[in-house]
Amino acid sequence: MQTSNAQQLVKKTKSNLDPKNAAQAYSSYKIDPELSEAKVRVKYSLGTYLIPNRQVEGWMKVSKEKKLDSAQVIFQVMGFKSNDTTLDCHLRESLSLDYTQSDFPDSHVCVHDRLPSDGKNSAAYPTLSFETTGLNDLDLSKTNESELSLNVNGEWIIHGVKRKATVKILITQSSLGYRISGKHELSLKNFGVEVKNFLFISVQDQVEAEWNLQFIPGINI
Repeated sequence: MQTSNAQQLVKKTKSNLDPKNAAQAYSSYKIDPELSEAKVRVKYSLGTYLIPNRQVEGWMKVSKEKKLDSAQVIFQVMGFKSNDTTLDCHLRESLSLDYTQSDFPDSHVCVHDRLPSDGKNSAAYPTLSFETTGLNDLDLSKTNESELSLNVNGEWIIHGVKRKATVKILITQSSLGYRISGKHELSLKNFGVEVKNFLFISVQDQVEAEWNLQFIPGINI
């Protein structure tokens, strides 16, 4: 029995609307944590601390025409680890605790340089992130020839607070995928983040986030 033109049209329309078929126009890339690292540069009254973080996740979506469609990077607060465990825990207090519930910032709540695993003094905001907005399909076609500098619009989400920002990134393409690096200065107060002094040591409001991320092919999305 032959299929009518109407039935064929319905079948074709459903096929075009199928998310699996629609997604074929894009390829996704995910961050390889073994080949990636983020850092935060914090200025204290005694000097500057560079605190690395290798617990970074994220993805980016690129069209067949090599247009950057969207991307997101997520940093685990527990991943910020330096050689000073007390400093690390105080950073986690500031970034991850809910001040309306916690005893912080009235007093430090770290116990043996660790936050409690549950209760009012446990982490309420375990991650901070940056997600792109309104990219308008940034052109990545020249990344296989040289390093490309791009200004990317997006939103930082830190301590549960969203703030728009334009971040300058450098991106290159290789056999592994895409490598993205960059730096961005952030105001802690702009996100409602408080850093409690420790003895006579104080922290400046401006910190610098730095990242060097390797994106490798992931599943099609």
